[in-house]
Amino acid sequence: MRSEFTMQKSTVQFIVAVVCLICPSLAAEDSPKTIPNIDNIQKNNIKLLTEQLNRGWRAFCDAPVDEGVMSLFQGINPSDARLHVMTITNQSVELPIKSLGQVKDFDINPDRKTLIYVNAFHTADSYFSVQEHLTLLQNSRRDLNVIVVDFAQNVAQLYYAVRHHLSVHGYFVYKLVKALKDAGIPVQDITLAGHSVGANIAALGAQLFAKENKQVVGQLIAIDPATMCRTTDIQVKQSVASRVVVIHGEGDVFGVRVPLGHIDIYPNGIGYFPRRKLQPGCESKICSHMYPFVLFMEALIEGVMIPATKCESWAKFRQGECNFENTLNIGLIYPANAKGLYFCLTQPNPPFTYMEHGLRYKTKRLEKPANKKLS
Repeated sequence: MRSEFTMQKSTVQFIVAVVCLICPSLAAEDSPKTIPNIDNIQKNNIKLLTEQLNRGWRAFCDAPVDEGVMSLFQGINPSDARLHVMTITNQSVELPIKSLGQVKDFDINPDRKTLIYVNAFHTADSYFSVQEHLTLLQNSRRDLNVIVVDFAQNVAQLYYAVRHHLSVHGYFVYKLVKALKDAGIPVQDITLAGHSVGANIAALGAQLFAKENKQVVGQLIAIDPATMCRTTDIQVKQSVASRVVVIHGEGDVFGVRVPLGHIDIYPNGIGYFPRRKLQPGCESKICSHMYPFVLFMEALIEGVMIPATKCESWAKFRQGECNFENTLNIGLIYPANAKGLYFCLTQPNPPFTYMEHGLRYKTKRLEKPANKKLS
């Protein structure tokens, strides 16, 4: 009996010894140093998205990010979007998108025209700071009801907007338009505007409103609408508003090249032809994509006149074979009879317009036929 107990005791001691030898190695394997840090993974996600965005939507949409980790961070839920409205004391107030029903409680006047600007593009380039331009727009245009909807406060939010949240964001815009209508704002006095992905979200919101209310908003201004991850997500079309104006910019890996609106404006002809050219002063395609946004902001904030003229093609415009009496200015107001393709020349730097240098578009003079001698 004692020998059996002694054997069992020695067996237990052996097992304990083995376990003690194994425990340190198991502890080393479970060490926090070997567990991937979610903050580091997220930093890598943001770095990847920022790098791929410079290459265009296809690369951005296919970026090998860890969406499981991204979902752990705040800001990527559709309800994380923000509204910016003005008070009667000229203060800009930020509201969660879920509070869109409260918009009528701020400085919204039915006697003014209303501009809803839908932002869904983000760039780290300070020169093209979208948020700064929109803040200036709200503060400077107190003759308008300016409401900014921001779906891309950072590159991660932009990724989810273009990949997953298009329909939800479009629904938010629809609800905002409906809230303004219920507050007494005439629908024909509402202009929806947006750049890149924001142009498609604004168009979808206008489309949903038209479907539910059997009437269309007065105007949609789509600034270089994004080609998106899927072409089926391109929402800009003539049926969504009484007037649809498209201001093209890049026309290759970021913006849509083909005409989509009642009026299609091609600054410097870039985007009209499938040639890989850049806007004046730009050294990258993403700069060309941002260029028409800056033109639009310059026109609205500084009141700069950037004229464009109707022409059959960019080639004929360059040759002066257009009716240069049929012109319009980039901005919010367009002639009622304006329709078709419009082209213009702009500078690399503000104020962008050539009008300050005395440039005028003129029709090319036809050469007089030589008189034939009678025989």
